[in-house]
Amino acid sequence: MRKTKPKFIPKPEQMALWPDISGNKVNGLGETEVRQPTPIYWQKPELTPFGPIMGYYKSVQPPDKKLIEIRQREHDFAHQEISPKSNIRKENTPEKWTELVKEVGLKNNGDVVGITKMKPEWVIESFEVPYETVIMSGVSMNFDELKEAPGIISAREVSRQYGRAQQVSKAIASWIHEQGWNAVSYGGSNHVPMLLIPPAIECGFGELGKHGSLINNKYGSAFRLGAVVTDMPLDLDSKKIFGADEFCMNCKACEAACPPDAISSSKKMVRGVDKWYVDFDKCLPYFTESIGCGICLAVCPWSRPGVADNLIKKLAKKRQKDI
Repeated sequence: MRKTKPKFIPKPEQMALWPDISGNKVNGLGETEVRQPTPIYWQKPELTPFGPIMGYYKSVQPPDKKLIEIRQREHDFAHQEISPKSNIRKENTPEKWTELVKEVGLKNNGDVVGITKMKPEWVIESFEVPYETVIMSGVSMNFDELKEAPGIISAREVSRQYGRAQQVSKAIASWIHEQGWNAVSYGGSNHVPMLLIPPAIECGFGELGKHGSLINNKYGSAFRLGAVVTDMPLDLDSKKIFGADEFCMNCKACEAACPPDAISSSKKMVRGVDKWYVDFDKCLPYFTESIGCGICLAVCPWSRPGVADNLIKKLAKKRQKDI
């Protein structure tokens, strides 16, 4: 007999701070026209009606010494200055610059580096991004710690890897400055002026999962992102379709595990794109009271070490049979 999940009921003190507007409306759920996203979370509180909820989230964080230290390091990485730009602009072919940029990212603790061209609908309203070329970096998470979600252990790992994403992005931006080209590092967590998942998908990092996060063909959903924008001439990478979207159509792991039932079994139209979408108004209250949650990423079959390769092979065989 299937167990019934206990119904999650947010605390009254949190809900008293909620705005009258739906977060799904702010996100553009149901809209058929492509547009820029509106600031909604992880931005300056005055930019979003959910600013008070961000304050509540911070107020209910546990006084865990190690978590506080890790989050402080993440904060320090985010505010670390990059190297000043050289007055001498070095020249090279886009192919060679691309090779060198990726080498820098991988040597500075990144797991994946990719390049794509900025699209206007990735830039969050009220922000400007100065350069059109986007260098995405990806860092993997420790699955043994992620699978403890929600809780202190997984929260530490999330912040730890966002800090690593900051380090990778800063290293790439600093190196580009040393070559005499312009670059801005956006790290991968608070106050980033652009969406990170869409460019990561465009440059071949993976596919969007039912849980609303990226699924990488090696690290699954145990993955965090950082970004750099630059005017350095670089070659662009391409999307990689390996079957994650197809897999999500039939898999219900994250959908079934989500305590507030925020994950839908079907795609939704969001700002002119038919995509997997997590109900903001259901997800955020649980996220806020659960140290950031992360259950959906932990239960995703793709996240388990060594599983992605086997899933890709099985999906390829299935497609071959269907031909």
